[in-house]
Order: sequence, then structure tokens, then C-alpha cells
Amino acid sequence: MSFITFFLLLVYYIFYLTRYKHTFIEEFNQNNLIHFMKKIYTVLIAVFSFILTMNVQAQEKSITGTVTSKSDGATLPGVSVVIKGTTKGTETDFDGKYTIKASEGDVLSFSFLGMKTKEATVGESNTLDLVLEDDSDQLDEIVVTALGIKKSRKTLTYSAQDVKGDELTKVKQVNPINGLSGKSAGLTITRSSSGAGGATKVVLRGNSSTTNNDPLYVIDGIPMLNSGNGQNGETPGANIFGGLTGNRDGGDITSLINPDDVESITILKGASAAALYGSQGANGVILINTKSGKEGKIKVNINSTLTIDNVFTLPELQSEYQSLSVGETIGENGFVSNATSWGPAASGLSNDVGSFFNTGVTAINSISLSAGSKKAQTYFSYANTNASGVTPNNKLNRNVLNLRETASFLNDKIQLSANISLSDQRIQNRPGNGLYSNPLTGLYLHPVGIDRDIYKNKFEYFNTDLNMMDQYATSFDGTIQQNPYWLINRNPSEDVVQRVLASANIKYQITENFALQSRASYDKSFFTFDKRLFGGTDSNFAPATGRYILEKTENTQQYIDLIGTYNRELSEDFDFGLTVGTSLTKYKTGDQIQLDSGLEGLSFPNEFTLANFESSRGIRQQVVNREVQSIFGAANIGYKNMLYLDITGRTDWSSTLVNTDSKSFFYPSVGLTGILTEAFEMPESISFAKLRVSYAEVGKDIPAYATVPLRTIGTTNSGGQIGAANQATFAPIVGETLQPERQKSFEIGTEWRFFGNRLGLDLTYYNSNTENQIFFIDAEPNAEGYTQNIVNAGEISNSGIELVLNGKPIVNDNFTWNTSLNFATNKNEVVSVHPSLENGEAIITAPGVNGYGYSLIEGEDFGSIQANSIQRDDSGLPIVTITKDADNNDIFAFETTGFETVAHAQPDFTLGWSNSFDFKNFTINFLIDGKFGGEVVSVTESINDLYGVSQASADARNANGGFVNVVTTDGTAAQMTAQDYLTRTGGRAGLLGEYVYDATNVTLREVSVGYNIPKPGDFFESIKISLIANNLFFLYKDAPFDPNIASSTGIGLQGVDIYGQPSTRSIGLNINVNF
Repeated sequence: MSFITFFLLLVYYIFYLTRYKHTFIEEFNQNNLIHFMKKIYTVLIAVFSFILTMNVQAQEKSITGTVTSKSDGATLPGVSVVIKGTTKGTETDFDGKYTIKASEGDVLSFSFLGMKTKEATVGESNTLDLVLEDDSDQLDEIVVTALGIKKSRKTLTYSAQDVKGDELTKVKQVNPINGLSGKSAGLTITRSSSGAGGATKVVLRGNSSTTNNDPLYVIDGIPMLNSGNGQNGETPGANIFGGLTGNRDGGDITSLINPDDVESITILKGASAAALYGSQGANGVILINTKSGKEGKIKVNINSTLTIDNVFTLPELQSEYQSLSVGETIGENGFVSNATSWGPAASGLSNDVGSFFNTGVTAINSISLSAGSKKAQTYFSYANTNASGVTPNNKLNRNVLNLRETASFLNDKIQLSANISLSDQRIQNRPGNGLYSNPLTGLYLHPVGIDRDIYKNKFEYFNTDLNMMDQYATSFDGTIQQNPYWLINRNPSEDVVQRVLASANIKYQITENFALQSRASYDKSFFTFDKRLFGGTDSNFAPATGRYILEKTENTQQYIDLIGTYNRELSEDFDFGLTVGTSLTKYKTGDQIQLDSGLEGLSFPNEFTLANFESSRGIRQQVVNREVQSIFGAANIGYKNMLYLDITGRTDWSSTLVNTDSKSFFYPSVGLTGILTEAFEMPESISFAKLRVSYAEVGKDIPAYATVPLRTIGTTNSGGQIGAANQATFAPIVGETLQPERQKSFEIGTEWRFFGNRLGLDLTYYNSNTENQIFFIDAEPNAEGYTQNIVNAGEISNSGIELVLNGKPIVNDNFTWNTSLNFATNKNEVVSVHPSLENGEAIITAPGVNGYGYSLIEGEDFGSIQANSIQRDDSGLPIVTITKDADNNDIFAFETTGFETVAHAQPDFTLGWSNSFDFKNFTINFLIDGKFGGEVVSVTESINDLYGVSQASADARNANGGFVNVVTTDGTAAQMTAQDYLTRTGGRAGLLGEYVYDATNVTLREVSVGYNIPKPGDFFESIKISLIANNLFFLYKDAPFDPNIASSTGIGLQGVDIYGQPSTRSIGLNINVNF
């Protein structure tokens, strides 16, 4: 392909991006956005033309070469190559090759992290190869730690693991945090079942809190507000299996991050690492460092990913036995006489639910520009994500715009940076889960033998009695079945999130040893949820005239800090560092107006406007305000470059602590690191060895307004008496006070490097105990009418081992193999709960009318899944009692265990194995992600059994003549029909202990095969084309669903599948162009 042809295709591709319809911010309409983007692209083309012109200079020539490492001979990608005395430069590509325009006599400076900088003079030859040597200690690199404090990696007294930005972009995901799965020891990722744009549950070193276990996210040193628009599955009772309008996932803010903007992610797992964040960092911290402009000429990167998505974990459904409704007349409204599939066997049946799902398409396109002088640098990026989901009518469109400026003045004494990021995400018909308003219930439970296409082609009919269109469905059986095609067309929803994040940072190096730094940020998110239930929807959820729900929510965080740092060598043996600072954070979250026409409905059918509300009882307004003021400090002492002592402390004053005994709490940490290779003579094969130990205490704020019980005005959705000033439902016990949760953590670890850093080992043991948990207990009778008391009590412990192995088994001129293995195990225990709780059990998700519960129970792992199970004799036969009905027929009843713990979802250990193979211009990468141990429960399988649509129900009818062997309480053998057996065990209120599965699963998580086009031309620095795949297949799985997908990203409903969306396999193409 000629350069001109390629360039024209590139220009066409850029304009092709303008087909996307949605905007960055609400004020932009479609035409304005397209006009705006065309202007940008016009400017970019002009810039490209200017670059072409500047590259043609008679006195220069093209210098090419390869940069390799002296220690192992491996080529080095990303080496900075700059003509000394100028800002002109380039970087080596993936194969360590570079090309630069230079003149004879020019001096080229080669620099790379962990290597000694080297210079070479351009001579007559057009080829200049170079070998870089390891620096005195490759671990002496500078890393960003808590509060943005920069430290030498070898001095860290705690565990910190990095994931480079390119690890997130090799196989892109819509939510970049999902890309961390399997890449860090001790990090467990569970994806939401709501598909693209859904929230992600992240847990570091096990669950430790009854209130929240999410880590703190920090972008470029500034804590980020990650609140979404509410999470699903948290309300006790019937609502745990899906709200009446669908079990909705409110998403999270991390999904709005453009993965191409990420330079690296550092995961601070221990309390010592997070202690400087006080009450914010109790669950660990994920530091996200973004890209900034670089000194030198304009560099442009275009990255485009297109994937095809297909479902691949559908339940096994039978096509052997038909419904008793087959052959009977279908009602005018579509109803059949029998909604189950317990009829006779028949041939030629079809029960393919795969045809319901679409082939999804996800396109992620981004462009970035970087340029600057020695004094000022600019980084600009724009990314668009456009996805059509596998569920019909589900679509996502996201736009992210980022601009970052950095500058320095007064001989680099003053450093400034400012960043603004605008995001706009719109999701049409985000999939939910649960039993209500979920198309998958009606899809899976559809009577076998009744043609689904009838209900697909005619999901509505004209109801002459109502004089309007109405739902055409097989049944509304159990209030969980509706026509899935009606739901996707006549229960539409839209989720919109828009975000503005602005931050600024100024640092003044007052003296060589002392610097002052201040940072400020303003983070505001706008959420809109719009759901319209047309008349004809099940009347339990919407009246005949329809129902309209509109929510508008705002979350705001304002942050400012002032930090002083002092570093000095006290003597030849000692060096000293001191950091002191203060910060102020203001939160305004859940600032929501909810408008719901409720079951009172609309005045005029299916006119979805506020003026059409029949009643104002469903109007609700709420907000949560909180403020945290802090002071903190850290002292670091180093001795002879081999012994390092860290001491930190932080005090938080929180507004939530009003009416408690203390308005502040102090969080300390201490850590010690010894560099063994500096202290002792080691064999030449040992390149580096280190031992570290640390202890820390961190806390977590108490819930807002917990000590200031507030009355609420009752509405349709808030409970209590509608229109009345209802008393708060909970308050502290009179005479008692609340305190923040407090975690005490100990950690010891060692790090080793062998054979010139070709083999590395990191091993960590940790132990933590979290006390003063928040519990809600039944209140004693009181004058105020509180039904519950909020109290401190209990303890949760976590201990575990983390192991990371890195190696380069093969390194030669043409082939390199890099491999990394991470292993983590966590032992979790609920040591104690509040003494007033019966049987040492704190209920997180109450069963209500269902056969499932989720609790914290003394002596067990966090999150005990409870259910009833069948009692069995020594041979495994179910035990029953038999009575007679009026016609002398046998009536069977199972002997059950009663409600007991049947499962814990947390894995016993996790394993991630990533590999990278480089052969000439080819690269192959794959990641295997495994979780071993734990159990999960499938409500889906239980209900499918009840309705006779599961393959298990057909297998039971085919075996043993259609009977199941049982035994009576006195030991007498008996038989039950398969139908009787499964209808007594299955169902939402069934014996869910019979539907427990091993959660172990091993996934080929990521695969990429890339090719770097050699010598793409003077204009292009590099072009790489890759075939990529995500969630390619399971190497092992026992459960009938994907255990890595959760019904909720909150605390409850972990390890339980309730008609969740099936997981998808993605295969596609990535093109990455630099020029």
C-alpha cells in the first residue's frame, strides 16, 4: 500500500467517526458535535501536512538502529531517543527499533527507565545500534504512592503492584477496570450482569466491612468519587430478586475512563500503603496515573478496536417434552392454558433461546495528540465507544474528551498542571436481572412446543375492551413471566451519565530540599434514568394507563490539599524525608429528584410526561452532604541505602461524627525495609533481595446522618405513611456512641531478582482484623418509634498469601518470551457480630418470600449463602414423609435441613498467568484467569426445573422410568415422579440448597496476536494490527452460569444467579497507529 493511499484511508477513517450521534455534554446537540469534530479533524489534517513539510530537510538524513539490553540482549521498546540540545526526538518501537532525522555530528541521547542514559554521535553511517546497561539497581525507579508522593520502589515497605497502560489496551474492555482481572495478586474482579457500561465489583484482600468493600480510586494523586446511580439487589424482602421495574445497575464512574489515557495503574493493597488516605483508604487504593504531554514534536496516536460479541453461557434447556398447552387454542391475549412444560414427550420440538440474542458489535476509537517544549506540554485525547449489546435494543454510546496541560517556570522551580475531562455516556435499555421485568424469565420459561416466533412477531395486539394496544403473552404466571419482546419494546429505558472533572496542581521547589504543593479538583456527575412502562405491562408493575419513572441525580466532590515535602541527606549514611499536609473534601451525593407515576398511573395512556401524572405521591427528593478535614504526615529515614523506615499518621475530622464522643480519629502506620543485597554479600545470580514489614491502622467513616435521625415525608417508594412526616427507622442506642470501623493490619514480604533481573519473585503475607463493624439490630420499645438501632460491634478477619513470579525464559535476537504468574489466597472469617443478634447471625439480604438468604455468621466466611436442603440417608437418598389425600393418593413431603449455610462465594485462591511472545514483528499475548474454590447458587436453574424447561428435568423423566428413588423416615423405599420431585425442590421459594455448584472456573481471559508493520514510512512511526479476543472460553467450569458475573455489585447477592444476562465472548481487530 502506498503512503498516499494509506493516508487517504486514514483521513476517511477519521471522518467516519463523526457518524456517532451522542454528545460530550448536555448542551451539545448532534449537529454541533459533528460540526465541532469536523473542525478538529480539519486542524489535525493541517497539522499532519505541516509535519510532512518539516520532515523534509536537505541537510538531514534518516538514522535507524536497534536498542538492546546488555544484561540479556533483549530489545528495548519505549527508549527515548533525543537529539541533544533540541526537543526533537522519538522512541523505539515494540522491537526496539527507531528512526530519526539527524545530521552528522548530532549527539543522540538514549534514555530508558532502569537503564543508564547513554549518548552517541551521528557519523557517516545511517545505522546506529546501541546497548544500554542496567542502572545500579533496576528497582530504583521512582513510583507514585499515596497522596502522589514519589518514592524509589526499592524503599517501599508495603506491597504495590503495577499494571502498565498497554496491558489494559491490548484487549480493550468497555469498563477498563475489568481489564485488571487476573493481572494482580489479591485483586478479585466481579462484573455486573448488566453488560456494557455496568458496574464492576473490586475487592482487595477479601471483604472486611459490613457497609462497603470498594477500594478508593485516585487519579493523578486526587481521590475520585466513584458513586454511581445506585446499585442493585440491596433491598430486603421481595425486592432482592429484582425491583418491580427491573433489577437495575446504576453503573460506576470508573467505566468513563478512557483506557488509552492510562499510563499505569498502581494497586496499593495493604493498610500501610493506604494509611495516608485515612477513612477513605480502608479497602485499599487503586492509583491511576494518566498520560501527559511530552517534550518534542507533535505526536499523534490513533487506536481503533472493533469486536464482535456473542453469548456463550446459556442455560441448558430441554426440547423433548412439550407443554400441555400444545394443540390447544391460544387466547386472544396470547395466554395459554398451562404455562409449564410437564406434558408428554414429542419429536421435532425446538427450544432454542439463542435466536433471541443479537450478535453484539463494540467499537472503541480514540485519538490523542502530545506535543510541547521544555517549558510547556499538551496532551489531548478524544475517545468514542459505541456498542450494540447482545440483548435486542440495548445500545451504548460514550464520548470522553480529555485535555491536560503541564508547564514549568523559574528554571523548573514552579511546576503547573491542569486537566479537564468531559464524559457523556448514554445506554439504551440496559439489561437487568432478577425475576421481575426481566425478558429472560419469559424467554427461558416459555412453554416448550409453543412457537416463540408467534410472540416475537406479535408482542402486542389491539385490545378492543381498552381501545388500545395490549401485551400479547403466554402468561403472567407468578408475576415473573411477560413476553420478552414486549419488555424490550414496550418497557424502554435510558441511562445517561455526564461527568465534568477539573483539576489543577501547582508545585514550588522553594529550595533544593523543600517544596510546597497544592492540588484542587472539582468532580461532578449527572445521572438521568428514564423508564417507560406501557399500558399492558403486568398490572403488578404498571396500571392499564402505563407508568413513567424519571430520576435525576447529581454527585459532587470538591477536594483541595496543601502538602510540604522536605528531603535531605543528613550524612553519608543517613537520608531523611518528611511530608506534612492538610486536605479538605466536601461531598454532595445522591442529590436526587425521583418522579414516579407509580401504580396510580397516567391520566392519558402512554403519554410519558410529568404533567400527565395521575398522582404526585411518587415524587421524592433526597441528598447526602458530608465533609472530611484532614491533616497527615510521613517521615522516611534511610540508612546506607539498605535500611528504610517509614512512619505515617493521619487524623480525619468528619461531619458524620457529630453527636459522638469524638470528632476525629487518628490512623498510624509504620514500615521497615531492608535491602539484603546491600547489607550482605550475595551470589552473582542474585541481582536484588529485599525484606519488608509493616503495621497500620485505617478506618472507615460511619454512615451519613446515622447520629442525626431525620424524618422523611412518605411517598409511594419511600415507605411509611404517604404525605406524613415519618420518623427515621433507626438511630443509635440511647447512651451509646458510634465510632468508625477500624482495621489493624500486619504485613511482611520479600522481593528477589535473579540472573540479571530475568527472574523475579515477590512474596507477601498479610493479616488484618476489622473491628467496630456497623450493624442494625432490633430496637427495644422506645418513645421515638425507632424500629432499629445502629451499633458498633463485631470483627472480621482476613489473612492470606500473595505470590508474584516474573520471568524471561527465552531471550534472543528473534524471539523473546515474557511470563508472569500471580497467586493469592485469602482466609476470611466473621469473628463476631453484635451479641444481641440471634445465633450470631447478621442478615444482609433477608429471604422474604424466597428460598435464599445472605448473612454474616460468626465463625464462617464473609457472606454465608443460606437455603433449605433435602435431608438424605447414608446412601444419599432423599428422605420423605408420605401422607394420603382424600382420594388415597400419596402426598410426598421432603424432610429438610432447615435454613442453613449452603455456600460461600469467595474463592479459596486465585491464579493469573500472562504470557507474551515476540518473534520478529509478531507478538502473541494470552492471559489465563482462574478462581478456585467457593460455591454459587442458581435460582435460574431452580425455577427452570419448576417449570419443566431445564435439560435436568428432561433427564430426570428419561431416567429410571421417570421416577426418583426416595426413602421414608422409617427407611422404607419409595418412588416419586420426576415432576413431583422437581416441582417440590424447584422454584424461587424452593429448596435452593439443591442448586449449589462449585464456583471454580478457569478462563482464557485474553488473547492477542499482533503484527508490527516494518518500516511503515517516514511519516508513520509505527503501525500495529492485532487480532484480539476476550473471554474466549472456559478451560474449566462447573456452574451453569459464569461465576465471574454478579447479580449485584453491592454487598448482597454475591454468588447467586437470578436470570442474569449471559456472559459474552468477544473477538475482533485492533489497529494502533503512531505518527
